[in-house]
Amino acid sequence: MTPSGVRHRIYGVDFSGSKIACNKIWISEAVVQNGILRIISCYPVRDIVPDNKKDRDSCLLALRSLISSSKDSVFGMDFPFSLPGELMFADDWKSFILEFAERYTSPEHFRNEMKASMQNRELKRLTDTEVKAPFCVYNLRLYRQTFFGIRDVLLPLLKENSACMIPMHGPTGNKPWLIEICPASTLKKEELYIPYKGKSLREKQAREYILEEIQKKGIVTTPAIRDLAVNDHEGDALDSMIAAFAASKAVPGLEMTLNKLPDIYRLEGYTFY
Repeated sequence: MTPSGVRHRIYGVDFSGSKIACNKIWISEAVVQNGILRIISCYPVRDIVPDNKKDRDSCLLALRSLISSSKDSVFGMDFPFSLPGELMFADDWKSFILEFAERYTSPEHFRNEMKASMQNRELKRLTDTEVKAPFCVYNLRLYRQTFFGIRDVLLPLLKENSACMIPMHGPTGNKPWLIEICPASTLKKEELYIPYKGKSLREKQAREYILEEIQKKGIVTTPAIRDLAVNDHEGDALDSMIAAFAASKAVPGLEMTLNKLPDIYRLEGYTFY
């Protein structure tokens, strides 16, 4: 494995394949100081899109630009990096990614092909089962994230050779690292998996409780960012913070984890939580 280098920034990305992705994709930027994850900013991706554009393509381009320009950072990305092995049309992950856009012409085409292959049965990857992910990669709630995450984030970065997608790649010191996370799985692991998305007072109090509890586990943020996460009734801001938290936990033992992983995870992907 190549030298890892120092990671000065942790980003948590709550991803979306929605038509209004500019509003739905949230990013938390953090630094680790003395073992504490300090959230220094939290914002929707629209805030970094040039010329105030709001279309999905412009927002995903802005996200890719942030990733490729952040050489010493780790990005916890909330979308699947691959498919179950038996649904892949290539023998290795790189070939699968490079051919993905030609194979599937739209999110709907992708989902329909998956459903047809499995006779409408939802097949999870090994990592999905292990981390108790709520959905398979082509579930109605997730298929757009999978499609646009692979086609419009991973594929361009792979072609440009401008990021390390882990565990498919070994971490190198001169590129950003992308790791797959799942906020729901992290919350389950931390015994904080309660309903928190919605406009009711109960759900707002749940967001407040979750944030208070993960702060006890090593997160520090400003009152303004805290209020932002609590008052975002869709939970996207909070999810990006959870993504950053999960990414920060993965980094210290990352190379040891990768050395122990069976090969299936380098094909299907691996969720850090």
